[in-house]
Amino acid sequence: MHISVNYRLWAGLLPGLLLLHSCTQDPFEGVESNERAITNFTLDKGQIGVAEITRTPTEGTVTVYVVKGTDLSSVVPRIETSYKAKVDPASGVATNFAASNGTRTYSVTSETGQTREWKVQIKEYESDMDGTWKVTNLQFQYFIGEGESWGWSGTKKVADNIADASKENDNTIEFKVTGVQPDGKLEGTYDHKPGPDNAYADFNFKGTDYNYKFRRLPKGQGTWVRDFSDNTITFNPGQAGQTKTATLEFSFDKSVMKMPFNVQPYDIDWNGEGNKMELGGAKTTWYTLQKI
Repeated sequence: MHISVNYRLWAGLLPGLLLLHSCTQDPFEGVESNERAITNFTLDKGQIGVAEITRTPTEGTVTVYVVKGTDLSSVVPRIETSYKAKVDPASGVATNFAASNGTRTYSVTSETGQTREWKVQIKEYESDMDGTWKVTNLQFQYFIGEGESWGWSGTKKVADNIADASKENDNTIEFKVTGVQPDGKLEGTYDHKPGPDNAYADFNFKGTDYNYKFRRLPKGQGTWVRDFSDNTITFNPGQAGQTKTATLEFSFDKSVMKMPFNVQPYDIDWNGEGNKMELGGAKTTWYTLQKI
């Protein structure tokens, strides 16, 4: 009886032990690597977003952006490299970038002894948002019966359906960068002011309040956070549950900025008139702003 129990016990444990053993083995054991790349470069302070890494067969470049005024005299980077490669100066070694105009050369040596020089540049970030912008347009995209043969869709100015929305088209918004978070997200303040008409739009259609869909750019002052990993900006007007997130799209010369907001879910009044159905079927709304 004891032999039978022990046999069953070991029979149950053996596959798990073999799996554990296989999981701890190095899959590249016995293979020497020629790779000599920097795969990530993170500063201990001031960095905005992730490092830009460019690599060719003969050279490599790392560009890191920091907040203006960051002290570069003693930078402690965390450096990740290719499998079993070594970097000099090593990760965690304080380096004076200020003495060389923000540029230093790092050598990465592969497991096989081959070396590649990497140029690391630290640059002050020039914000493409700082300054004052004027709202020039507010549009929305709608879908009615999406995916159905009888459905329809389109893109319109919000003012085509809600006349009061035209009051937004002279508003201004001022952006200022105030710092950077530990994860590299940029943060700052905004000030959204009404234009010469001294009025914000009220997104109300014949007694139905659509401000929950189209009042995406908060009134007045607040803070914002910009996430470079997905190029979004989140507005925080300081009221619980009122944060709004949009993607950022710039023209080539950075003089025009578009901020699309997701305004789903659908809220279609199937008994309403066409304009009301379109408002309820809005999927995206966006502000277009001109730098002034």
